[in-house]
Amino acid sequence: MKEFGRMKRILFATSLLVGATLCGGTSTAMAQQPKHQTVTINAKSMSVKQFFAEVKKQTGLNFIYSTDLAAKLPHITVNATNRPLRQVLDEVMNKVNCRYEIEGNIVTITRRMAGERVRNVSGVVTDESGEPLIGVSVCIDDSKVCTITDSKGFYTLKVPANACTLKFSYLGMSNAELRLGSGRAPLSRNIQMVTDNQLSDVVVTGYQEISKPKMTGSVTTITSAKLDERYTTNIMNNLEGRVAGLSTYNGKMTIRGTSSLYAETTPLLVVDGVPVEGNIDDLNPYDIESVNILKDAAANLTVYEKKNVDYADNFYMTPEQQVDTEAKYWDYYFFHNDGEVADPIGTTAQSISMGTQAVTPIEYAYYQRAKGEISEEELQNQLASFKKNNYAKEYADAVYKQRVMQQYNLSLRGRSDKFTNNLTINYKYDNSGLINHFANQFNAQYKGSYNVAKWLTASMTINGIYSKSKEVGYDNNSYYSDIWKQPAYMPFYNADGSVKGQHYWYDGNDYMTFGSPFEDLSSNPVDEYYNNTQVTRRQYMRYHGDLLFKIIDGLTANAQFVYETNHNTVEWNATQDSHVMRTMRNAYYYQSADGTIKNYVPTTGGLLRTTNSDGRYWTARGQLNYAKTFGKHDIMAIAGLEFRETKLTGSKALMLGYDDQLQTSSTHTIDFGTLSTMNYSPLFLGASGGFPASQFVFDPYIKEGMGVVPETHHKYASGYFNLTYTYDEKYNVFGSFRKDYADVYGLNTKFRGTPLWSVGAGWLIHNEDFMKDIKWVNFLKLRASYGVTGNIYQGATSYMTATSGELNQYTNLPYGTIESPANPNLKWEQSRTTNIGIDFGLLDNRLRGSIDYYNKVAKDVFSYRTLDPTTGFTSMFVNMASMRNRGIELQITYDWLRGASRKNWSWTTNFTMSHNSNIVTDVENPSNSASQLIERPYVKGKPSSALWSYRFAGISDQEGEKGQSLFYIEDGGKSHSATGKSISILEYSGQSEPKVIMGMDNSVRWNGFSFSILMAYYGGHMMRALAHNETFSSTWSTAIASYFLNAWTPEHPTDIPGIGRYASTATGSETTYSNNAIHHADFLKIRNIVLGYDFPQEWFRGTGINRLSLRFQIDNPKYLWVANDVHVDPETLGLRNPSSYIFGLNISF
Repeated sequence: MKEFGRMKRILFATSLLVGATLCGGTSTAMAQQPKHQTVTINAKSMSVKQFFAEVKKQTGLNFIYSTDLAAKLPHITVNATNRPLRQVLDEVMNKVNCRYEIEGNIVTITRRMAGERVRNVSGVVTDESGEPLIGVSVCIDDSKVCTITDSKGFYTLKVPANACTLKFSYLGMSNAELRLGSGRAPLSRNIQMVTDNQLSDVVVTGYQEISKPKMTGSVTTITSAKLDERYTTNIMNNLEGRVAGLSTYNGKMTIRGTSSLYAETTPLLVVDGVPVEGNIDDLNPYDIESVNILKDAAANLTVYEKKNVDYADNFYMTPEQQVDTEAKYWDYYFFHNDGEVADPIGTTAQSISMGTQAVTPIEYAYYQRAKGEISEEELQNQLASFKKNNYAKEYADAVYKQRVMQQYNLSLRGRSDKFTNNLTINYKYDNSGLINHFANQFNAQYKGSYNVAKWLTASMTINGIYSKSKEVGYDNNSYYSDIWKQPAYMPFYNADGSVKGQHYWYDGNDYMTFGSPFEDLSSNPVDEYYNNTQVTRRQYMRYHGDLLFKIIDGLTANAQFVYETNHNTVEWNATQDSHVMRTMRNAYYYQSADGTIKNYVPTTGGLLRTTNSDGRYWTARGQLNYAKTFGKHDIMAIAGLEFRETKLTGSKALMLGYDDQLQTSSTHTIDFGTLSTMNYSPLFLGASGGFPASQFVFDPYIKEGMGVVPETHHKYASGYFNLTYTYDEKYNVFGSFRKDYADVYGLNTKFRGTPLWSVGAGWLIHNEDFMKDIKWVNFLKLRASYGVTGNIYQGATSYMTATSGELNQYTNLPYGTIESPANPNLKWEQSRTTNIGIDFGLLDNRLRGSIDYYNKVAKDVFSYRTLDPTTGFTSMFVNMASMRNRGIELQITYDWLRGASRKNWSWTTNFTMSHNSNIVTDVENPSNSASQLIERPYVKGKPSSALWSYRFAGISDQEGEKGQSLFYIEDGGKSHSATGKSISILEYSGQSEPKVIMGMDNSVRWNGFSFSILMAYYGGHMMRALAHNETFSSTWSTAIASYFLNAWTPEHPTDIPGIGRYASTATGSETTYSNNAIHHADFLKIRNIVLGYDFPQEWFRGTGINRLSLRFQIDNPKYLWVANDVHVDPETLGLRNPSSYIFGLNISF
């Protein structure tokens, strides 16, 4: 934590220094108030336009005036040498009978009317979220008497004393009007403008910006104002309920269903128009100006990806002028179930003597009673005492703590005529809710541009991220970190108040000792969180350079280069006293030739395992852009080349006998060759055949800590072209073609690249003459598109793959294993998408939205194909499967109330709905048994998320298998074991992915207060939950599930497997995948409730504060409704996620 403290101080000092530089880098006019400025102008017969230009040259002030007005004004003579600016302006304006107003660096010029009676009106213009809007045009009625808002959204204007209307207009916002009554007293009037979602949205795709009326594809845009309405730890979660067709169910993000059986489904991340390798979690939410979700081929062919181009997320980054401080707190709630285990005397005695099993206090008490060592009364007294224990609660009190998440953000902006500078610094901290755990991250980004010349603009972005996290380290027997791995009646504390060491599996028990030289293997759950830790450090840098050349009118050239580095260091440190090291030392004790006991590993010190990985990625792009309007013809075209390379390398290092304080180790003294061939311990647990040292020590602790991180190195290239043509602002046609190359499939050169294309058309119906008289239709567009997109599966390669480096345990010679055969005909997966949609804006755009129908057919999908075993392989990956997704999407927004000012009510509802039908249309399933089909559930005619289940046949009452679950097998028979039976015994139980997704977001504002509530519905799918799994008839027991309170006995026959003496002698996966564990998974939830307050801006006039707001948010309140009758949360398959409470403070300067 000390290094983070130093870093915070350094970053704070840096931010102040850069902030001062940014502010000091603006023009002189911004740094010096007009009343202190002087000008020198000496001219005869000068036009007012020349006068304004000269003043701007000397002061940096910008003049706003009507060109008609300037043309009518007489020429003037000016004699001013080093005179105050205001004196000169007063003199000149009097000569031409005009008046002026200065706000910041803007001077507004208007005609002075003879004898006019005027009054002053001023106020602040904001967007829906309360952010000030800069540059809003404010005009009196339809006249040319106008002004614009300054950097704080403030305006002032002299208006006639009689009644009039102020009209407000701003790009991307619906026009607003403010009616003023007659009077002469000064007025203060604030106004809130709302986003025009139809007419003015600009979609930022991978390579260009295009207005929504010209788009023929399906795109959803979420602005920063909408993102700012609620806080989420993940940007993608902030999109839920706002994008029709988007699913975040169970943490898996999909749009319009799944189109691949095995390929990765993470979205393509495009930042400022260029694909990047960073994580979505790396994005600072305060840097995001907008998110564009591109769904179909016509939208998506402006980007390509080696992951998944069925959809892409484009983030346009623009730092905000604000400082945000947010802290997030939530509580964990724990539940437990009490249970008991019955007697058997033989296995308990064996476990005590051999030390191969843990023995619970109840088992030992029954053992003593059976041996006659205690009376029945003493047994019952012990049982009564055990019932008072609550292991889970005491564990939670000792290990868990209140989870706190904090986030701080500082943004600075500076601008002059040639420069723009933006700096954003973000810090996040999470204590993870566990002792000795934390995660924090610094994220700093600079973004600037410089107008080098009229024909050249240079831009640069530098983004740096440093993160550090700490968590419990790996342990092959990590039961101590699981709250449910001990029976509920197990004591957590010793009689003296110290934490009791717990035994698990081969760790022995409380009633025996291993004897010298072996060490006790009990685990203190609290100490292990400090003795076994893993620290992860990450350093990520992204450099983005962009040159924009303005060649001729309408033609520009763009050159971009992005370079990314990602360095990760993972240090796993198990101290000398950790359970890991005690197990390792016990495993490798041996008796030397002279009879002395020695150890193959150091008997002092711990383990330090370090894994370093370095990723280096670059993208280079050259592009020509053409945009021109010829009368009724509008053309937009782009063409370019893009090259991309990704490379990941890494190494591992292991030190044993490591002392962190002395910084020493004894790794050089170890004979790793001997350890690698030792399957069982020479001495430890010798009575039971020896401890499996290779499986539980050498492989997970030693072998995995040495060697290299497998290198992945790929190159990609693309050539692309697209054209958008619009005629008379009514008819759009679109065409796109690109060819992408990747080195993943290279044996057959014709499959290294794949051509991708799309076409689309749009009809702006509202611009037709026959629609002019239909005033309630503001926007109406019909669009259609068809195209082909591609996808690469990184898990497949056309080359033969093999592993090497293993040593034969008998010959001690290296050997290799061929994992997959060569397949020169592997190629890209492809999706062919047809999309038909309608965009509309009705009733003064009060009702707006879109309706889409799509049909997405995936071809050449990777799947397994059965091979002749004589080839040496039973199956291989080939392009032979196909899938189809078909559905509809509806997205509607309605403004119930529109508040023109802060004191008016506003109420907006956004509703999204989608229905998707997913079918595997062709696939070969090589499954020969029921268990294999459950593992690979892909069957022709069924969804890709199909659930297959064993058919439950009740509980057996036959001797030898009483209390055991039975399942139907072939010919109507019943059996306890069914995993190896044919696939015909299984039944189809529905699909696990939702068919129907709905979201509804309601936002209400009044007088600075805001209230919003987001609801989500997922339906049409099934889940596996509360499976009645059997318990093995051994002495080992964890926390007992509550359903065993109703367990089968001869006197109480039920559908719950037996326990104790009726427990199963052999357990499989049948009960987990039984059809009696299938339940409906439909649910309706409130995702979050947000209450906020924006303080009146008038309170901070002159303080430099633009906005001050507070926010309180509740996430994950109790679900409103679930379809299942077992009260299970379908998203967790158990208890619901705990509610979280967020407090936020937002200050904008």
